[in-house]
Amino acid sequence: MLQNAVSLLQEAIPEKLHRAVPEMAEYLVESFGNSTRIDYGTGHEMAFAMLICCLFKIGALNSNERQAAIFRIFNRYLELVRKLQLVYRMEPAGSHGVWSLDDYQFLPFIWGSSQLIGK
Repeated sequence: MLQNAVSLLQEAIPEKLHRAVPEMAEYLVESFGNSTRIDYGTGHEMAFAMLICCLFKIGALNSNERQAAIFRIFNRYLELVRKLQLVYRMEPAGSHGVWSLDDYQFLPFIWGSSQLIGK
């Protein structure tokens, strides 16, 4: 990821938006856990959420794509990092949350419960 983050992002977004790639590459690299500690946690998940926010801020994604950003992009990300957690036996990053609820992922709880607002 360290070696390919910039080129992956440059392939994914239009050239006119490439000025944002260096900052976005940091978020992308930080999204997949720590390679030294072999851990993953909610901070890594938040880095990916910030990457998605950047895509909206620079105009690579528009407001019509909000649901797709969560249900397609973020969901695929979760599938990948869950596989990484299993294959590489990644530890939860930092201290354990209440009953380990937020050891790995937390945004799905927040976004899932937000769908119940007004119901």
